[in-house]
Amino acid sequence: MASLRFIQQPGSRERHLQRRYQNPLFPEQQQQVTPLDLDVARKHDSDEVTHFGGELRTLLVDVSQFSGHEETDKVLAVKESADRLYEQCIGLAGDHERERQGLLKLNEVIMAAIANAAGQDALAIEELAREVQAREIHLQMLSIPLIADILRQDAAIQADDLLPSIMSADIETIKTALSLFDPEQTELLKQQAIGLQQSLQAANAYSDDIASKFQVLLLS
Repeated sequence: MASLRFIQQPGSRERHLQRRYQNPLFPEQQQQVTPLDLDVARKHDSDEVTHFGGELRTLLVDVSQFSGHEETDKVLAVKESADRLYEQCIGLAGDHERERQGLLKLNEVIMAAIANAAGQDALAIEELAREVQAREIHLQMLSIPLIADILRQDAAIQADDLLPSIMSADIETIKTALSLFDPEQTELLKQQAIGLQQSLQAANAYSDDIASKFQVLLLS
């Protein structure tokens, strides 16, 4: 079978196929990716770009109608939509830097509206400051494609794919990914890692590079 050619800026579905393709960290069946699999993934990713564009236009219309005196609930609803679209934008196929920057600026408008609604309420102002700080951390994490893919509500990365997907990344990304999970989830990943280690060793596919990645997880 001829090697598959993946695009340079794939969407989440194609990106996960690329992650799986001929990757010994995945079960053998999942390492096999056909041209049809690729076509289906690209169609899904293309449809997502179209849907995203429609939702973004609707959001921009909503924000353009802000008077500066909106109810807090309305502003928060718009903010939730903007946050969701930003997370989606990160994982879209193609170059969407213009949309990403636009959503960042839109967030500034929304946060200003929330601050205006807070007025002189000291507690609300403190909560807003914490929200801004948490968002900055969240945005930094989303800049990593694997993290963006894991956090998607309709993630292509299913539960059985999670460990090999994380172990396919570089060590710094693995460390960041592990910070997403609570102790119970991390312990489950460790148990799965031991089994995957044994399988790789039995197949003579346990390289020094892979071993160093497993060490990061098992010592976390």
